[in-house]
Amino acid sequence: MNLGYFTFPVHPKNKPLTISYQEDTNAIYLIDKLGFEEAFIGEHLTDQYERITSSLLFISTLIHNTKKIKLATGVIPLPHHNPAQIASDISMIDHISSGRLIFGIGPGSLLSDMEAFQTLNKNRNEMFLESIDQIQKIWKFKPPYKIRGKYWNINTKKTFDKKLSIGKFMGTFQKPHPEIVCTSLSRNINAIQSLSKKGWSLLSSNFLQVESLKFHYDGILKGIKNKKKKNWRVARKIFVNENKNIVKDYVFSTNSPYYMTLVQVMKKLKKYGRLDVLKKNPDNQKEKLSPEELLKDLVICGGANYVAEKILDLKEKIGNFDTITYVGIDWKNPNLAKNSLSLMGKKVIKIINKNSN
Repeated sequence: MNLGYFTFPVHPKNKPLTISYQEDTNAIYLIDKLGFEEAFIGEHLTDQYERITSSLLFISTLIHNTKKIKLATGVIPLPHHNPAQIASDISMIDHISSGRLIFGIGPGSLLSDMEAFQTLNKNRNEMFLESIDQIQKIWKFKPPYKIRGKYWNINTKKTFDKKLSIGKFMGTFQKPHPEIVCTSLSRNINAIQSLSKKGWSLLSSNFLQVESLKFHYDGILKGIKNKKKKNWRVARKIFVNENKNIVKDYVFSTNSPYYMTLVQVMKKLKKYGRLDVLKKNPDNQKEKLSPEELLKDLVICGGANYVAEKILDLKEKIGNFDTITYVGIDWKNPNLAKNSLSLMGKKVIKIINKNSN
């Protein structure tokens, strides 16, 4: 099993921005040294708790101070940007990183961002599919370009000049392009099947119950053409510590960073009418949701051996996922947060791989 990392990141809104960004940076530096294989960085423009506005800009600050870890956009909301700009930016960062870039994409999830970009009342799924299609055509086709769509037209036909070397987009370092990854917070098996057919990978949300994750596995198996290229990532909030009292306080108390993260996301889902996605059965109107019970269901916590056992148990229940993705939480206690990451990288993943057969 591979070991990855995902961070929204969620911080208390009263934490100074400079401290938040330094904490997020230090987390990536640490996990690179610990042998984590990849890190997904989230982005939002108008969320006071989730403060990274551009995952690509943030990644660009990490490249030269990391050695092996792959860095992933987590995710870029394609309807908010011109496909020509995204294709070019991804190509540049892919070259700067010598191919250590993963291209995480989505239609967008934060309503206030959608309003700011004037996509709130548009068909964002349609825009998303047109955008990624045009991005891939930019990387595949030779100039001059004449790529037409409903939302964007990308042309260099009038101005292309081979002798002057103008009118040609930059290609990517990785061929034919960096790995494309989508995230999912639903049971939409048709969408999972469709992205798998396209050769894209899936990162399943850390807010999904075991019952919903089973749908993701079924969708991948129905859609994937080459099972050897499957890289199903399952995100989970994790805290590793051998002291039961520390685990109880740092994960389950109302003052914990795990509690803060979950409650903040629950508030947004409730406002958007999507709180049911957190249920074991989203169609069951009688199923009650509480932060306390959800923390028990969605956080894997305890000593190294116990955490490894629970991850292997999760794999047994939902299907053969390839990467366990550790979800980064605010470093309310930096020592505890760093110790948890260290135990995950040095002990837990080794126990898992020793016993996974």
